[in-house]
Amino acid sequence: MNKYNPSNGRIDFQKARFFRRRDNNDFAYCIEPFEYFDESYQHESVDIPNSPSVEKLDRIKKIAHFGYGYTNHTDVKWYAITQLMIWQAADQSGDYYFTNGLNGNRINPYQNEIDEINYLINQYEILPSISNQNYTIVEGKELFLEDTNNVIQLFQTNDKIERRDNKIIIKNLNAGEYQYNLFKNDNIYNKPLIFYQSNNSQNLIQTGDLETKTVSFKVNVIKTNIEITKIDKETQEITPQGDAELDGAIINLYNDNNEKINEYKIENNQIIINNINFGKYYIKEVLPGKGYQLNPEKYYFEISKENPRANIIVENKVIEKTITIDKKYGEENNLQPEKNIQFNIIDKNNEIIKTIETNEEGKASITLPYGSYKISQINTTAGYNKVEDFYINIEDEENETIELNDMIIPIPNTHTDTNQNILLIIIKLLLLII
Repeated sequence: MNKYNPSNGRIDFQKARFFRRRDNNDFAYCIEPFEYFDESYQHESVDIPNSPSVEKLDRIKKIAHFGYGYTNHTDVKWYAITQLMIWQAADQSGDYYFTNGLNGNRINPYQNEIDEINYLINQYEILPSISNQNYTIVEGKELFLEDTNNVIQLFQTNDKIERRDNKIIIKNLNAGEYQYNLFKNDNIYNKPLIFYQSNNSQNLIQTGDLETKTVSFKVNVIKTNIEITKIDKETQEITPQGDAELDGAIINLYNDNNEKINEYKIENNQIIINNINFGKYYIKEVLPGKGYQLNPEKYYFEISKENPRANIIVENKVIEKTITIDKKYGEENNLQPEKNIQFNIIDKNNEIIKTIETNEEGKASITLPYGSYKISQINTTAGYNKVEDFYINIEDEENETIELNDMIIPIPNTHTDTNQNILLIIIKLLLLII
């Protein structure tokens, strides 16, 4: 093998040979291609030698680790190949090559072996695609992570996670932040890499295991929440009108593919859905509460890590209709509109909710929400009877007119009554005389 030094134009040629420690026969490599080795000088072990640079030393470490002695790299050719690659990494200005004899012609018989060492180094450098990533999931949901770099099987972990081939699965996390660590130990030699330094001789590296490579990723677990509130459309209140009920309505939840996810029932004016996955959704009412019209609207929303909560107000219009009282009085064949007649509208709790009065045409109107009501006449025209209390049910929206007639109070036959009274007095007198 030849070494060309561009600084002086000199070519050194030699046969490859081992550097070994005298006490244990461990082998080492030269890391200064244009310095000479003098075995008469003492070398000391150091973490980082004076030369080459730190960046170059990192590459040299990996070449030494994956070179001669690594798994099936047991043929002595691997030592020479490793040494040549270390020179190339240590000083890239030089030219280093194998020859067909001392100071012979350039040959390249070991390119496949060089490619293999480079492949092993490149694979070692590749980190799982999930390293240094931050993930956000919903509390209680599973997190599936696939390593697109296909190297995660080379890493181990002490954390409680499930592994399947090239995937990591994390389950059952409560809200909070978590960090997971992955590490790789390539313990082939069961000893560390050692640098040897001397002021009067070449610096060397003795092969060994690389430092543990550690990567991490973080998982942020958050709660998500959908809160659906039912209100009356007219009053904008959660209190229903009349005898109607907002509770009991059925609302379906759909994803953005129009697939039904679940069905929910309104209770206490609300539906609360906790910890639904991130995504786009909409809700739609499929059954209204008693006494309310169906709300056909679709309410769209999105749950994400930026917007983990959605508050949706669903309005319903109560079933209602207008009741008109058409009030008349007089003789049966001569009825006239009766004005200024008042009626109390009384709900199921026997409470007066409103009093209405007839106009010049004898009519009074009121719009009532779903429910049952009693109508009670308060006053009447002199000499006429009041109608008896009556009940109405509001169950649809078809307006209704109720015709009411006040009949004249019959006048007693005063002539007949006087004669009868006189006769009674005479009878009483006769009895006294007798």
